[in-house]
Amino acid sequence: MPSEYKTKQYYKLRRQWKECKTEYSDLKFIFDKICIEFSSQLSAYCVRNDLGDPFAKTNKSSQNVRGEEFTTSSSKSFFRKIVTSTHPDKGLKDAEKKEKIYHQATAAKKDGNLQRLYDLGKAVSISPDLDAITLKDLDLLEHNINEIKDKIFKIKNSYAWIWFSSNNNKRDGVFLSFIESHFDK
Repeated sequence: MPSEYKTKQYYKLRRQWKECKTEYSDLKFIFDKICIEFSSQLSAYCVRNDLGDPFAKTNKSSQNVRGEEFTTSSSKSFFRKIVTSTHPDKGLKDAEKKEKIYHQATAAKKDGNLQRLYDLGKAVSISPDLDAITLKDLDLLEHNINEIKDKIFKIKNSYAWIWFSSNNNKRDGVFLSFIESHFDK
């Protein structure tokens, strides 16, 4: 593949990542507050209707989520550059900031989040070698975007979000649907 194609794809995917990451951050901030209100209102609804404590026993599913570690030489090399320049044992200036970036880069590698790793590289003035980017790297970048889009989708289709978006007449119906799908009777 021509290097020009990979470079264009890289910048396109990075732009999409930035847009999705911003949308997710904004939604997540609001969603966290909505969940608190949803839980509080759900408890009050259950008490008013003699349904018991909805949080006494929940059906939590385990989220054993783990991404792919980087497998291309260019992504491994980029990770090593960040780790080398931010390792806590180096006694660098801005040591606290660099140690935080070091730990975040390690977590990004473990999660297989190359997009996040590129963000962290930018924070310490390290840019990826665009000539060394492989099609597999581009696939991983696209996968990272799809993961964050999936998180956005899940927020927008959650009971709490639907409850928040509903008018007062429909909110009790959302509670009933939530209770029926999540709790033993």
